Amino acid sequence: MQVYREIPRITNQARERPAELLGIVSVTEDWTMARHRVASDAVVDATRGPFVLDAGTGMYLNALLLDIPIYPRVDAGTRQKATSLSRNAVNPRRTSREKELTLAGVLPEGSRRGSIWNGELRYQTSVIYLRPEKSALDAAIEKRTRKISRTGIEEAAVLESMLQRGAPINSSVLGSIGVRELIARVRGGIEDRDVEESIVLRTRQLARRQVRWFDKLMKTLHEKPGVFQVSVLEDASRLDVAGSLASLHDS
Repeated sequence: MQVYREIPRITNQARERPAELLGIVSVTEDWTMARHRVASDAVVDATRGPFVLDAGTGMYLNALLLDIPIYPRVDAGTRQKATSLSRNAVNPRRTSREKELTLAGVLPEGSRRGSIWNGELRYQTSVIYLRPEKSALDAAIEKRTRKISRTGIEEAAVLESMLQRGAPINSSVLGSIGVRELIARVRGGIEDRDVEESIVLRTRQLARRQVRWFDKLMKTLHEKPGVFQVSVLEDASRLDVAGSLASLHDS
């Protein structure tokens, strides 16, 4: 979400050092995993040296670090049909995705998608995994939520104005944490207290899922040749470079 230029406060784009891929596209554009990989590779090629990757959800991290297959999106009608055909499957979500790719002619009938965990490493990699305790994570989420609620309302008003003019805002943006709640607040359909409660709840749910994903990613990387170091730390203060790491984002 940090690639979208109209929502820098809601997506926490502020930081103390320069960074690439922040605020580079409009919310009316689609930012897919495939597009993210292409843009990131272009930055790496231009850098021609070591780089620091300090943000991203699990799927995007896998796409950047591992040589995994990335499939195109399909149209809404195909997706709906695939969902209907997969409703009784053991894993409806996975089956539906494979079915929609088959219907779109991307996968041969009966084929399975490639695993997002089995790809070879794309770069020589060192990993420092800062895994906060639940209490510390929850406190950080609450602090960040208060800031979003206080400073993000103007951005939500801009998005609502764009919608009123018929702008085709990306549905992923409209459903994202903070955006959905603050647009509802602009429309008068939700109170400030409910905005914060919803953002906190959804962020905690996302954080739990991402921690599980990162745990699996760390295990996956640890088993691959080419990874120099995997460090799992419960407390960032144990790192000598903790001060530098803190400058990656605002507080």
